[in-house]
Amino acid sequence: MLRLAMVQGRLSSEVAGKFQYFPIHNWRSEFFKAKELGFDSLEWIISDFSNPIFDEASQNEIIDLVRDSNLEISSISLDLLMPKTLNYFSDKEIKWIFDNINKIAKKVKLSRVSIPIEETCGIRDPQTFNKVQGKLIKILNLNSFNEYSIAIETDMAPNVISNFLNHKALQRVGVLLDIGNAAAYGYKLNDYFNQLSKKIYSLHIKDRLSGIGPTVPLGEGSAEFDYLAKNIHNLINLKDITLQSFKTHENYLTDTTQAKKFIDDTLMIKVRGS
Repeated sequence: MLRLAMVQGRLSSEVAGKFQYFPIHNWRSEFFKAKELGFDSLEWIISDFSNPIFDEASQNEIIDLVRDSNLEISSISLDLLMPKTLNYFSDKEIKWIFDNINKIAKKVKLSRVSIPIEETCGIRDPQTFNKVQGKLIKILNLNSFNEYSIAIETDMAPNVISNFLNHKALQRVGVLLDIGNAAAYGYKLNDYFNQLSKKIYSLHIKDRLSGIGPTVPLGEGSAEFDYLAKNIHNLINLKDITLQSFKTHENYLTDTTQAKKFIDDTLMIKVRGS
């Protein structure tokens, strides 16, 4: 079943003024509030190495929360890898991250872990392209991913993503497509769908203005929601639609509730009714 998820933090006030960061002050409550609003699962954010998912006692608490709230953790986003390109992280760091994720993956029904290759950790030259590609291959070789899939979230153009993932060692790696970011960078969903339809495992739902514009409420930016609604059935390996929409510091609950209604009306009724 295609799951409707929410990125952690959308039901909490900001942490130190950061728009997206692990909601250390409210992560437990978000499970129950998200379920109340009708979400199936959430996307867990790992912003730094102090995340509760790396602590054994907290892992047990997370498993209990998944059971008690009946809300799964469909995915994990490795935001802690954002400060530098993937090749600059040691094998020991990466292994430690995945060793801890593997302890909990099956018990929370995890289906995806996303590795960022964008913005501060994005690829900007051919040398970095080769180094990051090589590092990702090494990660796949050194770690076991039997319980879940690996996807990249990237600001590379669709044809470059296709070239990046064309290596035989990366055949199992998918793409987390952010439709708001795609619009902001001037990419067309048609290009993603034509070149990567079988690789798209997840959609991040946000809206941004073209020209690398800011995040705005859903429907007020340049994201191609009409195209998405008409063509989403072509994404045969899509596992989740994950809300990562605009929120304000004061009215985050209202913002997220309105965003969910927008997605229900434009996408989920069509998808779940088909």
